[in-house]
Amino acid sequence: MRLATTLWNGLRAIALCRPRLNPVDAGPGLFLALVVVYFAVSLALDVVDVAQPWRFVSFGVVTLLADSLLTLAAAWLLMRIMQRDGIVWGVATLLLAATIATSAIVHWPLAWAASALADREHLLLALLLEIVSRWWWLPVLIGIANWLAPRHFGRAVVAGIVAFAVSAALWWWLPAMPLLTTAKGVATPPVATAAPASQDDDNGGDDEGASEDTTPAFDAEQVIYNQQALLDEAEAKLKPQTPGVVDLYVIAFAGDAEEKVFRNEAEYVEKLFGARFGAAGRVLVLENNPATVATRPLATLTNLTWALDDVAKKMDPAEDVLLLYVTTHGSSEHRLLVDLDPLPLDQIGPDDLADALKTKPAIRWKVLVVNACYSGGFVDALRDDSTMVMTSARADRTSFGCGSDSDITYFGKAFLAEALNDTTSIPDAFAQAKKSVDAWETADRQEHSEPQIASTRSIEAKLDAWRRQLKPGAAVPFAPAETRPGVCKPPEDCAGAQR
Repeated sequence: MRLATTLWNGLRAIALCRPRLNPVDAGPGLFLALVVVYFAVSLALDVVDVAQPWRFVSFGVVTLLADSLLTLAAAWLLMRIMQRDGIVWGVATLLLAATIATSAIVHWPLAWAASALADREHLLLALLLEIVSRWWWLPVLIGIANWLAPRHFGRAVVAGIVAFAVSAALWWWLPAMPLLTTAKGVATPPVATAAPASQDDDNGGDDEGASEDTTPAFDAEQVIYNQQALLDEAEAKLKPQTPGVVDLYVIAFAGDAEEKVFRNEAEYVEKLFGARFGAAGRVLVLENNPATVATRPLATLTNLTWALDDVAKKMDPAEDVLLLYVTTHGSSEHRLLVDLDPLPLDQIGPDDLADALKTKPAIRWKVLVVNACYSGGFVDALRDDSTMVMTSARADRTSFGCGSDSDITYFGKAFLAEALNDTTSIPDAFAQAKKSVDAWETADRQEHSEPQIASTRSIEAKLDAWRRQLKPGAAVPFAPAETRPGVCKPPEDCAGAQR
């Protein structure tokens, strides 16, 4: 009965009517009961809004609990400012009941109406409804504060504003997640459209990459919501380390969704190290590609940081080795391109990557490969006594082999597809790859990219220990993740596309 009475008074509060309850009677038990009701109402609203099949989002519970705690904090502030000590649970239960009523009777219908108006291009009315939806909570709080001390309206206005700044934090400052999302059908195959024919430039050259325009067709918001589940699924598949054995863990990162060459390399890393270097079950792929947004975690800085932490917990950081292979475009400002249109993703600089590698527990032994233009600019930020850093280019040079006409970059073919299928020594594979890349660039009359390596005796001794207990598998031929007609196979037969 007390629960129903409190919910009824929550309805009265959002209608700006004076509540009819005694705040002294409430306690933490009633507040917890209202949290359960809040969960049930939020779940019911998501059932109505979200298309089937549903998938439960665990972070949605965190959002709901955070909102409840902020409501409790707002209640304490109201109580203190209005000088009504000792009734914090009574004020908190009323606020939470009003929050439940607001979500069901104000936010949900007004958000639906605003969306419908926006679809019909009534943008001003849609904006007005959105403002009412977000700011209605302020007069509700002022009304509750005035109920606590009716003769002090000025103080009630101040209390309402302060409580609003706290209890409305999830709307503006904190990430909010639903309880349900659509479990399947997040992504649809990319829609390929013919690009307009390009005009020659002033020197008579063709505009590279203008023959094809691939437009992603997926729900960007759903993709973001699904990241934690995809990461959890990928992490759950990772095998734990073997005590007394130097295990190799691998993370492949394909940053740019515009060219499939990066996806090709990341997925080939998974096949190569899984089959030939005993890392099967210990490889995690992050990639940006419209075709895989529903099946693989995105290649973002946040996902990379989380993935590194997950791997650090699976491995023995003092015994095992991490290999991180990053492939994407790079800029002369030493920024790695992270792109999946229309998502606004953060680009990655040397310090960003170095910070991501500061895992807990710390991973000591690392092999870091950055395959991008100007990637030599990452060496100083990443090197240490127990880390080997390899880059596909000098800090002031481009690298080659990407673009719509390539299936694999020059460095990717030389290091992964050729050298590591010929030797199990990573330093020897780099030396062999550097010679191959130099030969291909000479044949194409390109400025040499000059791949870089920074190594130490410590990491090379650890890699030797790993190799001694390794039983290498057979060579793994390279094949693109998605075969497309009319593309050139070996990069030396293609035009050298700068990255």
